[in-house]
Amino acid sequence: MNSAWKMFRFFETEPTARKYLTSCYDSMGLEHAERLAFQQSSRFLFLWKQARQFYTTAATADLSIQPLLLFYGCSHLLKGMLLTRDPSYPQNSRVLQHGVTTRKLKRSTYLLLEDEVRPQKEGFFALLAQLFHLSPMQDRYSMHDLFASIPAISDVYAALSEKPQHWLQVHWSKTHTADQASSDTQSWAEIAFPEKMDGPLAYSAETFVQYINRVAPDSSRLQLSWREGNAKRILLPETALSALDQHPLFRWQEHRLFFWNGSSDSLPLPEWASHFLLLYLLSMLCRYETEWWGELVLSHGLAERYLVELFLEHHMSSYPTVIMRQIQQKNSSLPHGLPFCDG
Repeated sequence: MNSAWKMFRFFETEPTARKYLTSCYDSMGLEHAERLAFQQSSRFLFLWKQARQFYTTAATADLSIQPLLLFYGCSHLLKGMLLTRDPSYPQNSRVLQHGVTTRKLKRSTYLLLEDEVRPQKEGFFALLAQLFHLSPMQDRYSMHDLFASIPAISDVYAALSEKPQHWLQVHWSKTHTADQASSDTQSWAEIAFPEKMDGPLAYSAETFVQYINRVAPDSSRLQLSWREGNAKRILLPETALSALDQHPLFRWQEHRLFFWNGSSDSLPLPEWASHFLLLYLLSMLCRYETEWWGELVLSHGLAERYLVELFLEHHMSSYPTVIMRQIQQKNSSLPHGLPFCDG
């Protein structure tokens, strides 16, 4: 299983859960942090334990019920992450609702890739979107938007849907430069972009660097410089590499770096959100559209089956790491002896 589970198991005892939540609430400047942590520690530890059990069961479950198990496992991971930032959760019964909905399905003409999900103004997803400043939010997200937003499966999705692939893998390497004034050696990362005649990769060097920083949240602005030469290359401090995971135009996937070459008007959702919305829709099909879902599972005549299986496999192997990185970004007080989660 994903190595992040080794770190999550650290939260599965009351003393360690309480101690970690106390450090989170202290870092937020909250009064009575220890008392708040004590009140939430049992909920916190059981969320991680149940999440792990959902994923363990899903790993050996039949495709016919796998999305349902993974949706609840995913929800529990998100709730655990939420408790590290919001000691008042759940504030009321409304935030216990999923916070998303999907349209009624017409079985005779239903096509998975033409379906969509709609965020609601209240509920669990709305609370997460507010907490993580997910804005502006669209009224609806098509399955195209959601599948295309995941780098690891974007090439397969582009081939099946015959739509452009916006996530492109970029190559990076470490380099060193000498500071003549201090005789110190500085470590930098060099990112090389493929040549493209469309999208942001068609911009001039100056415009491209400005664009990368313009769409970044304040916390993800980067110190960039353009590498001389014909190829599109930028330099950034090596210490800033990890910050790229919080930038909307970049994604780390299994030690590979991807760049979003699509329109700035439709930036991809962060992975914690796109996975949740995809699993919500797939679990709804699994629960309520059993005839269509049964045909997908049992038949080899639907190309969507391969895409769904690929997404579910990728979700199980990567999503715990996505959540752990979100937690580490907010609070780095985990013990040094725990293994670093690479996914």
